[in-house]
Amino acid sequence: MKKYYIIGAVTLLAVIGGSVAFYEYEHNPKIEYKKGLHYYKEKNYKKALPLFKESAKHNYAPAEAKLGYMYKHGLGASKDDDKAAYWFKKAAEQGNAIGEAYLGYMYLFGKGGVSKDYKKALYWTKKAAKQGYAKAEDFLGAIYIGGSGVPHDYKKAAYWFKKAAEQGDALGEYFLGLMYQAGKGVPRDYNKAVYWFKKAAKQGNAEGEFYLGVMYAEGLGVPQDYNKAVYWLKKAAEQGYAEGEAALGVMYKAGKGVPQNYSKAVYWFKKAAGQGYARAEYYLGYMYAEGLGVPQDYNKAVYWLKKAAEQGYAKAKANLENLELAHLFGGY
Repeated sequence: MKKYYIIGAVTLLAVIGGSVAFYEYEHNPKIEYKKGLHYYKEKNYKKALPLFKESAKHNYAPAEAKLGYMYKHGLGASKDDDKAAYWFKKAAEQGNAIGEAYLGYMYLFGKGGVSKDYKKALYWTKKAAKQGYAKAEDFLGAIYIGGSGVPHDYKKAAYWFKKAAEQGDALGEYFLGLMYQAGKGVPRDYNKAVYWFKKAAKQGNAEGEFYLGVMYAEGLGVPQDYNKAVYWLKKAAEQGYAEGEAALGVMYKAGKGVPQNYSKAVYWFKKAAGQGYARAEYYLGYMYAEGLGVPQDYNKAVYWLKKAAEQGYAKAKANLENLELAHLFGGY
């Protein structure tokens, strides 16, 4: 009889052990995270979110960081900076570079229930950057450019942008191109600026596309080529990048790289002006004043020129004064 009890007990333990092992497998935080990552890559954020939450319950730092990112950007849930900061902090305290970088970001701008604190922003961003996380290197470069809690230091900014760029980070490539274009922190070098703008542009970075278009339009670091300028400016404009929209409008207005078309110029000026971009507001005002691509309309011209002037756009101020004088003396 004892023999059967022993066999029964062993069988029961095996079943229980198997069930526990199966449960642990099914609820392993790494496995839950990988499942979530699969859905995340497919942009199925609604399915990814609960899997990351389940993984994060077990203090799995990559899941915590991913949750923070999803709440920050409103992926699979409403945007919620408080929840984003909460999860970034949990990940950061475990040494997760993504959590550290974005916790630094939250301190930099005082988001998610944390007070603006440049020292803490620098502390967390540096920790992430020292782990080689490209986004943190971008953030750190921006901190040194902006002088946020540190002296302005273009050399340090260029150093960190270069580290990000060398990892193929599009934002780092764009910023490094900008440093070479302006000669900030590095000697001015239009060829190198074009090199890095191209790398960023080929990854679909709108800023890189815009500046590459500018370099072709101006013939800086490359032979002047309006067709290529329009190509890249259009790519930036089609992403809703206001500077690209305005610049594309200018190309249509002038007939450079495209047939002159005032209606298309107005279309792109309107899109950029709708984002509050002063240069586009000025040009839109000018088009209404001259009746180019739109019926001449003094009131609309004044409206847009005033908006640009209020942002300190000097040309708009001068044109507004001339327009008002002309109107006063019956010119319009």
